[in-house]
Amino acid sequence: MSLAVVNRVEQPVSQVGQGAHEVLKNHAANELVFAVVGHVGSGTTTIADKLQELLSSPNLDGGAYEVVLLKARDVIVDWARQREHLSETPARGNFQDVIKMQDLGDAMRIHDHAAVARALIAAISAGRARSQGKESGTALVKPDGKRRAYIVDALRHPTEVHLLRSLYRNSFALVGVVCQEDTRIERLRGKFPKNAGDEDIRNFMERDEKDPDPDKKHGQRVSDAFHLADYFIDNSEERYQKKEEGQERQENPEWNVPDQLLRLVRIVNHSRVERPTISETAMHAAYGSQMRSACLSRQVGAALVDRGGNLVATGANEVPRAGGGIYRRDADDSDAADYRCAYRNRYCSNTREQNSIIAELISSVPQLKELAPEARAELQKKLRRSRLGGLLEFSRAVHAEMDALLSAARMGASTQGCRLFVTTFPCHYCARHIVSAGVDEVQYIEPYPKSRALALHGDSITRAPRAWTAPSKGGGKVLFRPFTGVAPRLYMRAFLKDRDLKLDADGKMQMGTPDWGTAWDISKVSHVELELLLTSSTTPGDELANG
Repeated sequence: MSLAVVNRVEQPVSQVGQGAHEVLKNHAANELVFAVVGHVGSGTTTIADKLQELLSSPNLDGGAYEVVLLKARDVIVDWARQREHLSETPARGNFQDVIKMQDLGDAMRIHDHAAVARALIAAISAGRARSQGKESGTALVKPDGKRRAYIVDALRHPTEVHLLRSLYRNSFALVGVVCQEDTRIERLRGKFPKNAGDEDIRNFMERDEKDPDPDKKHGQRVSDAFHLADYFIDNSEERYQKKEEGQERQENPEWNVPDQLLRLVRIVNHSRVERPTISETAMHAAYGSQMRSACLSRQVGAALVDRGGNLVATGANEVPRAGGGIYRRDADDSDAADYRCAYRNRYCSNTREQNSIIAELISSVPQLKELAPEARAELQKKLRRSRLGGLLEFSRAVHAEMDALLSAARMGASTQGCRLFVTTFPCHYCARHIVSAGVDEVQYIEPYPKSRALALHGDSITRAPRAWTAPSKGGGKVLFRPFTGVAPRLYMRAFLKDRDLKLDADGKMQMGTPDWGTAWDISKVSHVELELLLTSSTTPGDELANG
């Protein structure tokens, strides 16, 4: 083959790539879907409003987004009116009306836990059609390629998160609003000063966190949805300073929510180079570590960092192995050498022991011993929901926090003054060892209701960061606080370099554009349609190859 022929054949290769890139770029939706989640009193509406303000700013790099703000409350009210469950719109400042909204949301989710999310999806579709001057509900309205963002205020059930994330994929981001409990209580007292006492507010908060009825899977489950967030924001500070009568309201300089949200917008918009904090890197290490666990109950990860932010050790909840550490899969390992529950016994020893204790308890009471099989099974089920079902000590696994602390000890590294990042709030067993190890601070993402850490060790543990001093600096308590910032699930999308950052000619910094789209892109057509577009038409350069 002559050189001329080779050149003629090889030339279209780059053109084919360029053509494919253009096809994908031209069919990018350019839409973002944000949702906010937070416990009552945390201020989700404040966060949603501020995010709308930032995204719609004309000063935003690349131009302002057209923002559509959607309220979960509105779709619940519409659903209730259509079924004549509601005659008047519930008042926001009336406590009984707020409880009524909880009831309606639960009722809407009875037959489909994602019913509220599906109604919000319909609202997003209608908003897209409205933005293009089209009628919704009659035909498919595809994104027109304009920068558009939808903000949902607010989600209250994990199924809602899973559906929106599964549907909108990379273009979806969940913002979790962190707020101290005492602050939330004070806000709710101020919101309902006349018709709600402290007990009412406590019950309201507990139901919002997770419905006390374990059979009510369609109920409020904010705590189960919260830890699924992509980005956590602390809204514990009040937006405005307390004012005397006659004074003008002034913003609190300690309220830094705009700065926290601006960082998220910059990450999404790539308006500047953003890189992770020490806390974000440590929590990502903990998140990665948890994936080593083959525990049948849950995966938990931990990462221990020193005062300088250097990674000291990681840990996972896993069965201990002779010689030190936990079982893990190495290249030369076989299942025969792996004695973890998933590969040997194939059952959870903790659950078996719990059931054994419950059976022994029932058999020891003459009146219960003679129960019919159906009644006995129902009683066993109820007892498993009691604190008996929360017993931890029969698990074969070393907990992630303990694995990290012991790993540091084996290597001769000091744990004094370190910070521990864990994917789940520590149990009371781990808490006592964390205190004893001299750890200053613990940050966590997922709550763990079974933990009695604060009840048993309130003398040495606090959840209040205000005026806190680390034990290594003379303070008297270890701080346990929720993690804030970029969550591990967003870490790669947020920080992986996907574009040129400088000009080749002179090295001057310049934010480039990724050839194959950003980590936030989603196509406005299906992959089947893209296949057709990429394979059925004449590929650029074919005429050269065939000439």
